[in-house]
Amino acid sequence: MRRLLLMASFLVAANALAVAPQFWRVQSADEFLQGELTGFAVTARGELRPAPAVRKLATFTDPFVLSQTSAPNGDRFFGTGNDGKIYRLRGTDLKVLFTAPEPEIYAVEYRNDALYVGTSPNGKIYRVDPNSGAQTVFFDPQAAYIWDLEFLPNGDLAVATGIEGKLFRVDAKGVGKVVFDSTETHLRSLAARKDTILAGGSGQGRLYEISNSGASHALYDSALSEISSIYVDANGIGWAAGVTNVLPSSAPAKASTAKSGSAQQQSSSTSGQSGEQKSESAGQVEVSFSFDEGSSPAASMATSGAAELYRIDTDGFVEPVQKFEREMIYAVSGSANGGILVSTGPNGRIYEYRNGEFSLIGSVPEKQVVSIANGIVTTTNSGAVYQIEQRPSSTAEFRSAAKDVERFSRFGNYRIEGRNLGTGTVAIAFRSGNTATPDETWSDWSQPATSLNGNIPVPAGRYLQWKLTTPRPGIDMVVDNVTLAYVNRNVAPVIDAVIVQEPAVVFISSAYPAAPQVVEATNPDEYGIFTSLDTPRDRAQDPGKRMFRKGFRTVMWRARDDNGDDLRYSIFFREKGSDRWLRLRENIEETQLNFDTSQFPDGRYELRVVASDAIGNPDLPLTSVKEGVEFLVDNTSPKVTVTNGGNEVMVRITDDLSPVGKVEYSADAEKWVRMTPVDGLADSGDETFRLEKKDVDGKFIVVRAVDSFYNVATENVGPK
Repeated sequence: MRRLLLMASFLVAANALAVAPQFWRVQSADEFLQGELTGFAVTARGELRPAPAVRKLATFTDPFVLSQTSAPNGDRFFGTGNDGKIYRLRGTDLKVLFTAPEPEIYAVEYRNDALYVGTSPNGKIYRVDPNSGAQTVFFDPQAAYIWDLEFLPNGDLAVATGIEGKLFRVDAKGVGKVVFDSTETHLRSLAARKDTILAGGSGQGRLYEISNSGASHALYDSALSEISSIYVDANGIGWAAGVTNVLPSSAPAKASTAKSGSAQQQSSSTSGQSGEQKSESAGQVEVSFSFDEGSSPAASMATSGAAELYRIDTDGFVEPVQKFEREMIYAVSGSANGGILVSTGPNGRIYEYRNGEFSLIGSVPEKQVVSIANGIVTTTNSGAVYQIEQRPSSTAEFRSAAKDVERFSRFGNYRIEGRNLGTGTVAIAFRSGNTATPDETWSDWSQPATSLNGNIPVPAGRYLQWKLTTPRPGIDMVVDNVTLAYVNRNVAPVIDAVIVQEPAVVFISSAYPAAPQVVEATNPDEYGIFTSLDTPRDRAQDPGKRMFRKGFRTVMWRARDDNGDDLRYSIFFREKGSDRWLRLRENIEETQLNFDTSQFPDGRYELRVVASDAIGNPDLPLTSVKEGVEFLVDNTSPKVTVTNGGNEVMVRITDDLSPVGKVEYSADAEKWVRMTPVDGLADSGDETFRLEKKDVDGKFIVVRAVDSFYNVATENVGPK
C-alpha cells in the first residue's frame, strides 16, 4: 500500500504540469560509480553499502609517495619522489630517515632488521639502518631504473630494472647476476611464488615465469603495454594488473653538479657511522641527475588510461578478471578478509575483489593511489598515506553526478529503496542549476531529508544533483536505487516543412488491399467533400507506394517536439484571398494526407497544418501552425481547336489554369503518336501543333490533349 500511495503522489505532483513525468534512476554499479563516494562501497550488483573506514595517517610535502614496506615492530617506511626520500612512520611520528642522491624511490623492502631501497634514475640499491638511517650501497645493477624488489625464500633479492629489461638475483653479500634478460624495455613488477618468480614487463606487456635455474617463459601476452603490479595470495594464486602506460625508452643524462642540501648532509652524516660505510658511499655523494618533473615516470601516474586485472593459476593459466575502461591500476595486494585489493587513478579509488565480485570500497581525494600493502595506501598529487580499517566508516557521503534533464524542468518526488534502511539511517539533499558544472550560480543544498520518499525542494532548472549521507549508519544497510521525478517545461511543437505533391500523386501503404489493384476512395462521406484513399499508417514507416489518381492531391509534413510528446495534426484549407479556414481533417497521427479535389471548383487554395501536443499536456497544450502553403485545383479539360489551311492542319490546345502536358494523335485507331509543338516545348497553357494534310486526308484522326492535372480532351481532326 505504501508503494501505491507513493506512486500516486508522483502522479499528483506532476499532473499540474503534464501527465507524463520522467524519472532519473540510479541503480546500477556503473551509475553509482559516476558519482563521488566517501565512506560508501559500491558492489557489482549495484548496491550502495557502508565501506571500511579510510583514515589518513600522514601528509607529505613530497608530491609522490611511490613505495612502501613495513617492519615486524609496526614501523612503516615510504619511498618518495621528487627528492628521493625514505620516511619512517613510527606510531604517529613521521620523520625523514634517508635522502638518496637520486630523485625517485620506486622500490623498498624490509628484511633482517635492514631496509633495502632501490633508487632511480641511474640509481643503486642501498642498505639502510631502520633506526639511524645509516646507509651503504648494497648493489649497483648499472641500470637506468630500479622498479621493484622482492625477497625470495632463500634470502636472495630479486631486482627488476629498465631500460634493458633485466632481472637480477642478488645474494646476501650484495653479489648479483642477471638471471633473465627480457625483450621488454622494462621489467616493471615482481612477485615470488614457491620456486619461481613472476615478472611483468613494460613495452610488450607480458607476464613471465622465471625458475631458480634461470629458465623462463612467457605466461601471458597482454593487449596492454605494461604489467604494473603482481601479487601472490596465500593459496599461491597470482594477481596481476595490465595497464596502458609509456615509460622512458632511454636513461636520463647524468649531471656533473652535486645534489645540494639535505641529501648531501644526510649522506655525509651516515657515511661517518663506520669506516666501511664511508668507504662504500663516499664516492657516491657527489653524483646527481638532471630531472624534469613533468616528464618523469612518477609524473605519468597522474594520467588515466585503461587497465585489466588478471588471475594467474598455479599451473600458469592466465585469465582476465575485470576490465577498467577509464582507470589505471597502480597496485594489487591482499585484504584482511582474503580478498584482493586494487588501487587506481585518476579517481583515487580502492576496489576489492572477493567471492567473484568487484566492489568499490573507498576513495581518497588525492586521486592517484599508487601503492597498497597490508591495508596501507599511498598517493600522489599530493603525497599522503591512508589506512583501510576493519570497522565501517562512521560517516559516509555519496554525491551523484549532475544530471542534465535536457531542458528547464520542475522537480517532483524522490524515492530511496533498499534494505535495513531504518528511520534516519540515510538522509538526502538536493541542489539544482542551469550550468553543466555545479558552481555558485546553483541553488544551495536543501536541508537533508531522512524520509525514504518525499518532495525535491529545489528551484526549477536544467541540472539536478543529490547527495546521500548517513546520520545513523547501519552496518547492514543497503541502498539499491534512488529515483527522482521531473517534468520538462512544455515547449511548442515545430513544423519543419509542409509539401504538396504533384497533381494526382498518392501514396498507398502496405495495409491497402493487395487485390484487386483498384485505387478507390475510402469512407467518402465521413469527413466532408474531400475523401481519402488511404487507411492510417505507421508514421515510422515509409510513406507508401507511389501511385496516381486523377483529381487527388497529397500533402506531407515533417514535425518534431523537443519534449518527446506525441503529436496530433489538424489540416484546414481555404480559397486564396478568403479569411475563413475550413476543416479538412482533425486530430490525426499521420504526417501525410491525400484528398480528392475533383468535386471542388477550379482555383487556387491554401493549406494550414496545426500540430498539437495536447495528448500529453491536456491542461496546457501548445501548438505550432504552418500556413500559406498553396495548391491548385484544376478539374477542367483543355480546349482543342482545329484549323485547316493549305497543306497543313493546325491544332491549338489551350488551358486556363495549367500548362499543356502531353498531346498525341492516333490515325485510324492505331497507336498514339506524341506531337511536338511548333515552338518545340510544351510548357504553357497555349500551344500550337502542326499536322501535314497529306497525313490526315482520308484517315480517322483523333487528337488527345492531357494537362498537368491529367484532365483529358479529345477532338477528331480527320474527315467528318
